[in-house]
Amino acid sequence: MNLLHNQAIPVEHDGAVVDVVADIRPAGPDVVLLLHGLSATKESFADITASPALAHLTTCAIDLPGHGRTAPLPSGAHTLEAYAELVVRVVARLAPIRLHVVGHSLGGAVGLIAAQGAKNLVSYTSVEGNLVAEDAGLVSRQIADLELEDFAVNEFHRFVDSLKAAPEADLRAWGEWTATCSPTAVHESARSLVEWSDSGKLVDWYRAMPNTAYLYGSLGDRAEHLVPLLDESTTFAIPDSGHFPMVDNPRALYSALAAIIGH
Repeated sequence: MNLLHNQAIPVEHDGAVVDVVADIRPAGPDVVLLLHGLSATKESFADITASPALAHLTTCAIDLPGHGRTAPLPSGAHTLEAYAELVVRVVARLAPIRLHVVGHSLGGAVGLIAAQGAKNLVSYTSVEGNLVAEDAGLVSRQIADLELEDFAVNEFHRFVDSLKAAPEADLRAWGEWTATCSPTAVHESARSLVEWSDSGKLVDWYRAMPNTAYLYGSLGDRAEHLVPLLDESTTFAIPDSGHFPMVDNPRALYSALAAIIGH
């Protein structure tokens, strides 16, 4: 199955057209929509195409505005609400018979907001997604606490360089993705992510939704502060992985995802 790179999906936002860039692997009428995390890109889900158990599903990984190959929004802030609105419009263009939403970190929160009221949604899977205040970790809070100019002029490039120089493969990958992002989009979305994580709304919405699943890295801290708040029958630990299981253990991640949505 060929992966179609950099397909622009034009959608309307605030009176302008935004070209949301996507990697689409066409298959059946059911669509798996993949939403990346803070200062990441659609490439974070590249290994999903190697999962035979998901080969019968169309996959669509998008770059949110200001991330990767999708340009920043022409007007308005890069908030989770704005991203969710665009996701809803992208889904309308894709017109799936059955929709599966999968979001990592920030993308998990965006997907959850977008999923409210969705009529064709079959499943929602959060991968290390933000649901409670503790999920907005040190990085997002440090970015949010900075003034935009200071972050854009000074700290953004230091952040990228520190990630690229890290000994861990997942952090180095994150650095490569972050380098393609708009500092303004990263800063504004980090602030929005902290606000939403602190609001208490996300975990309530998650617990009220049917057909949800939460996948988390076994080496991270989600098992301590978040999993006890969820129905443990819907939570799955991805072995030998931290916050980026799609880098640390993609085979196990997509095997778990296939068990959830691959029917």
